[in-house]
Amino acid sequence: MLVLGDRIKNTRISREWTQEELGKKISTNTTKHVISSWERGKSNPDPTQIIALANALEVSSDYLLGLSNFPEPHFRDPFGQLSIFPQIDYAFVKGASWDLPKLINSGISLFVENKEISYKDKQMLTSVIEITMRRMKEVEDEIKDELLNVIPTLDEDSSIL
Repeated sequence: MLVLGDRIKNTRISREWTQEELGKKISTNTTKHVISSWERGKSNPDPTQIIALANALEVSSDYLLGLSNFPEPHFRDPFGQLSIFPQIDYAFVKGASWDLPKLINSGISLFVENKEISYKDKQMLTSVIEITMRRMKEVEDEIKDELLNVIPTLDEDSSIL
């Protein structure tokens, strides 16, 4: 499959990735030698690896296999992540909104200014969100209590007039 090898190589180069970088994006045990072998047509990725390649390179598997000349994948999950078969449970998505801590910890790669957020930073973000939400609830309760205390005072003042 020379088309497959050429498309892997050309797409990888267009992303300015080394073979080693592409291998790491696919799986921890895909070496630059494996990528080189695919690109030279000496061996072919299995179906699972083709899906991983398509996701990593952000192209459709049909494009990689030479079945289409259109690289754009046919499926994007609710967050715009590329996938042939979604492997993440999106049950927490409700219409146009979702539970932010669950999104952060869903396994989806999240980026800020083109830099991926690390697992440790995702944990920290989740903690900050949870602490902020608890504090917002406390402030809301304090405001309600203050209003309830002010309302009887208003009633007493109005009876004086």
